[in-house]
Amino acid sequence: MPSTGCGESGDFTMNFDGLPNFTPDNEDSTDITQAPPIPNPYHHFTFNEGYVYAADPRVPFDPVSEPYLAAFLPGGEGMKASQARNVIQDGEFGDGPYESSSAFWFDAYSAWMGCGNDGTEVCTLVMSGYKYDAATKDEVLSHTQNATLPGCAGPEDCKLQKVEFPPEFRALSGLQVRAFVDDEEKPFFMDDVAMRWTDNSCQAGLLRQRTR
Repeated sequence: MPSTGCGESGDFTMNFDGLPNFTPDNEDSTDITQAPPIPNPYHHFTFNEGYVYAADPRVPFDPVSEPYLAAFLPGGEGMKASQARNVIQDGEFGDGPYESSSAFWFDAYSAWMGCGNDGTEVCTLVMSGYKYDAATKDEVLSHTQNATLPGCAGPEDCKLQKVEFPPEFRALSGLQVRAFVDDEEKPFFMDDVAMRWTDNSCQAGLLRQRTR
């Protein structure tokens, strides 16, 4: 994330590429459920326990930036990041324990996304932005928008698509994405999430810099 004399500020891209190398316990190098969980916190964000990160050959999509991209595995599959349990919702990443601090609220602009359906059916992404409500001392749903992605029936079809988030996705404390084909939830893949800190004052930037 960008760092200036006023700490961490401005636009940034969350690309998952600085995460550590990982050797699975089993020998199946294509088993996405053996991919490592995204550690919490990662760039100040807490990720739901379904989030993992991986590279070829575990994922059907080429990352926008090498070597890793993120994947969300619904239904409790994969290796669980227990730090996130009972903190945020399925498919969500957000401020976690810092959700009440405006210094950690963020604007979300776009992400490169892919759906884990191996057929030709269209996949629907349900994207929800959450904001912290001081009255209830909890997150509240701010805005929901859907996007559609093609299936991933063959290698030529498995390309991440750029998804633009709506202008209402500003000053968020959390962002949730879930993928569905008809009524069945599917895994999804994500890379290069374009974001910006909502509060770019020097005080907020220095607080972010001091916080793990």
